[in-house]
Amino acid sequence: MRVGLPVRAGGHSADGSAWQEMSSTADASYGGASLSLNHRVRRGQVLLLSLPLPQTFRRYSLGEPSYHVYCLVRETSDQGPPFRSGVMFLGKNPPRGFEKNPAGLYLLPTDPPPAPTERRHHERIEIFLNLRLRRLDPLGRAVQEELTVSENVGRGGLRVPTSLKPAKGESVEVGDPGGLFSTLALVRNVFVGKDGIPRINLAFDGETIPDTLLAAAGIHVGESG
Repeated sequence: MRVGLPVRAGGHSADGSAWQEMSSTADASYGGASLSLNHRVRRGQVLLLSLPLPQTFRRYSLGEPSYHVYCLVRETSDQGPPFRSGVMFLGKNPPRGFEKNPAGLYLLPTDPPPAPTERRHHERIEIFLNLRLRRLDPLGRAVQEELTVSENVGRGGLRVPTSLKPAKGESVEVGDPGGLFSTLALVRNVFVGKDGIPRINLAFDGETIPDTLLAAAGIHVGESG
């Protein structure tokens, strides 16, 4: 139904900070709604909406003036602000893991699955290298940064411990603390080791891993590993 309803939308930026803004819907249904936001959101991001949704489209709180519902961003425009976004209603509760990582991205079972963690075309070498890890906002600006070390390195990617809590499928920037190089890498897997330390597996786009990092890891340019 095409209907303009006032809505308070709340979400989290990539650095974990919470935000809220007032907007209005362009349409609504039993399963979701579309609205325009000044904050740029990404597919898989969780939002909390409060709006006077018609009872026909509610699953609970039928007698309440405002309907509070967690939503999953499924579509968003690149042009804005404001950015037109389509959301799917989840219900009273957020998805599992939201409390620990409210800025994460959450995919549906029907979404294309990420590549398997061990889908490696290149050998990994167990080696410790000092690295700078950055999380980026949708515009490519650094919102979180930390110094860490690699645990293994190969032409295809590496594994690092981190406290930044990036989401699977997110792109992060990996660089040398001295600023000699930086490159983007895709978070392929997020897990907690037996020692209780969070770790991520990163995959580089093709062969874009810098030769300086390969050399530091003892991998010579031209090797197949």
